[in-house]
Amino acid sequence: MAILIEQKKSEMNWFAIGVTIFIIGFIVFALYYLFFAPTPGIEIVIPTELQSASRITSLQVDPSAVLNSRNFRLLRVYTGLPSVGQVGRANPFLSF
Repeated sequence: MAILIEQKKSEMNWFAIGVTIFIIGFIVFALYYLFFAPTPGIEIVIPTELQSASRITSLQVDPSAVLNSRNFRLLRVYTGLPSVGQVGRANPFLSF
């Protein structure tokens, strides 16, 4: 009579394989977006407030036309020149 010994079948650990595939996929995904994905243009990234500011800075102003204009000559100065007032006490360590 022959002796038969059953060997235990090695079961595959599907959870470990799934986690390993997920980690490898995540690393490949991250490397692609960090190094190989196309970067968006500057027009897409900057806010609309900066876009309008860039349009304002491109305007050309002629200072002589402003200084010689009639409206500029009609302006008046309603205040005097700024002056330095009393800054502090002579001896700041004296009590009040």
